[in-house]
Amino acid sequence: MDLQPDFQRGEIWTPQKKRKLIDSILRGWRIPPIHVVLNSHAIDEVLDGQQRLAAIRDFNDNIICVDGKIEPFDSSIASLDGMFYRDLPKEWQRRFRQYSINIVRLTEYKPEEPAELFYRLNQPSALTSAEQRNAYIGVTRDQVKNLSNMFISLGGTKELLGFSNSRLAYDEIISKFCYSVELGTLKKKITSTDISEQYRKGQPFSDECIEIVDESIHKFLASICARDDYKFSFNKATLYSWLIFTRQNLDMDETAFSDVITYFEFCRAFVKGQSKKTDEKYLSVYAKMLKQLPFFELMLNTFNQRSSMGSTDALSIIYRDVIIALFRDALLYEKTDLLTLALSSFSDYENMNSMLETIVSKYSWGEAF
Repeated sequence: MDLQPDFQRGEIWTPQKKRKLIDSILRGWRIPPIHVVLNSHAIDEVLDGQQRLAAIRDFNDNIICVDGKIEPFDSSIASLDGMFYRDLPKEWQRRFRQYSINIVRLTEYKPEEPAELFYRLNQPSALTSAEQRNAYIGVTRDQVKNLSNMFISLGGTKELLGFSNSRLAYDEIISKFCYSVELGTLKKKITSTDISEQYRKGQPFSDECIEIVDESIHKFLASICARDDYKFSFNKATLYSWLIFTRQNLDMDETAFSDVITYFEFCRAFVKGQSKKTDEKYLSVYAKMLKQLPFFELMLNTFNQRSSMGSTDALSIIYRDVIIALFRDALLYEKTDLLTLALSSFSDYENMNSMLETIVSKYSWGEAF
């Protein structure tokens, strides 16, 4: 069998990735079939599966060893930690040798077919974090899946939000929101690894957490579904921020709540030159805010910058939350302690970040959520 015919790439798997494959084999898990092409010299050229076969070869040749610490923990595999093939007990060597792999062999084909199959089998299709977590069957996944299905049934669609649940985008946002509610703070950066660990361990979110998330989703979607005079365009970061805001304003009047979301979304789109809405009531709100807040456009630009797909750090999330709160107060109340502090600190520093830092420090913003 030729592992490296002309069309193949080099061996690129890291030792750790190879150890994970060996771990799968020792556990008796199935791995995808190997695709080979029988060439004119009666030699099987590997079309797909080169990296897997190389890992098996390296273990058989005592180049890589067993990693007994790979999750999920298995005491029998853990007992083999650090062992090369030559060190394994006889029954484990036998288990490894007797492991069967399905092989698909192309023997009759047109000249262009192997290359096309190689291309199709090797197109990049890396799973998103949410797609990976979806494979962890258990109560945590079921909780998030139920909330995601409810989110869609209540009207959460691409037509309403501006993006779809393709690649489980809604599941990702909802799982992160659940984790935030359970954690009770915005100060800690939540990574995909944090959430995946909860899925992996089958550790469910508390009933109280699920109830809060359920109520937040209902309130948020009811508020924006009612606005048929504006077309929203959220992304994952902004939708997450609105769920954060909703959780903190569950008792707010429905009309006022809907106004905050809709007018804010119009204003931040307008400042980017992306909104074609010319309804007088929207433009009048923009003009009112511009007159009331000397930092209004700078505030919106900061929000937009902090809402890029890469802005997942805790500070960006907190700053976005502060900015929405400032907009809410200016829209509904005109004068509050928060607005007074913002105006005075901006007057002192004439710098948006310094103003936001002052507010975060003064109110310990995000510490308790």
